[in-house]
Amino acid sequence: METPPRDEHTLTERRTTRSALAEIPVRLDMLSVNENGRFTTPTHSADGEMNGTHIPGRWHMNVSINVPSSLVSPSPSPDEQVIQQRGRRRMPVTWSPDVDAHKQNGPTAPNRTPVKGSPAKSSIVLRSTPRKRLLLSDPKELFGTPEKIRKMSPNSKKVSSDKYPPNCTGTIDMALQALSPEQLIGVMKNIIDSHPELEEEVWEKLPSPDMRPFEERLSDLKKNIFKSLPSSRLTSKTDSPAYSRAATHLSAFKKCVFDQSRQLVSSQNWNCVMEYVLMAWMYVRLTPLWDNPPHNTTRRQCFRHLAAQCMTALKKGTWTEKQCEVLEDKLGGMVPDCEDVQMCLKYVIALKKKL
Repeated sequence: METPPRDEHTLTERRTTRSALAEIPVRLDMLSVNENGRFTTPTHSADGEMNGTHIPGRWHMNVSINVPSSLVSPSPSPDEQVIQQRGRRRMPVTWSPDVDAHKQNGPTAPNRTPVKGSPAKSSIVLRSTPRKRLLLSDPKELFGTPEKIRKMSPNSKKVSSDKYPPNCTGTIDMALQALSPEQLIGVMKNIIDSHPELEEEVWEKLPSPDMRPFEERLSDLKKNIFKSLPSSRLTSKTDSPAYSRAATHLSAFKKCVFDQSRQLVSSQNWNCVMEYVLMAWMYVRLTPLWDNPPHNTTRRQCFRHLAAQCMTALKKGTWTEKQCEVLEDKLGGMVPDCEDVQMCLKYVIALKKKL
């Protein structure tokens, strides 16, 4: 088989193509990337020398070649594009919306941080009056003295403290019913001070205190104690659950005994004090006796308080022999309830011997 003759033109064309392909890697090594992401090639000056700085393996030049940026680096994400469009973030001291920035935010305008603008360009309706600030500097300045307040507001409305004069059309006893005990005491004192000669007559006509209101009050409180107890026959009325239901009423009963006795002692009417002690002692004795000993503390406190008031009345009062005999008989029956009565009984016996 004969070999076809070689064509010289064809061989020359092949050699040229091979040499051109061989020069591509060399030229790519001479390229460098600039700041805009484009490749640069060396340029020649007028004297035929190349301008650029030689770094081993490549040349950095100023001539750009239109190479797609996708070959250099991957395309940024949408979030990164938004961040790049915002620009450099600024933190103003005070911020207010800007109308110009709102107008510039069109479909193609970048999303930038609002910049402080003038009040005239603001799109938000501001408060008509400035917001008040509370400056906590000194409590004395915030809450001034009454004298300082009067000086600061001389035209302030003054509250009249004048009382209306009495305008009664009834009798004197009807007018006295509207007065409090303190007011009645004041009226009597003023009359006696103005007319000292009436003091003896007042002493003669002064009645003894009425014990009925005191006894009615104690009776009502005792009834409340028993009403609070369970009504079923299957449950105990002196156990702990029953005491928890009556504890509030027991406290009210104790307070009433203490207040009434102190009121009579303050009057220094010792006969009435002794009468009240004997009467209140019977009501305290009628209160429930609980199964648990600590629950009987209220009962013992009432007994001891009445015994102390009895001793005070015996020491400060004036007693006859007949009164001492009656007290000795009644106090003897009170000893089992409270041991403190034993001292009162001894004092009455000693007082009786002296008479």
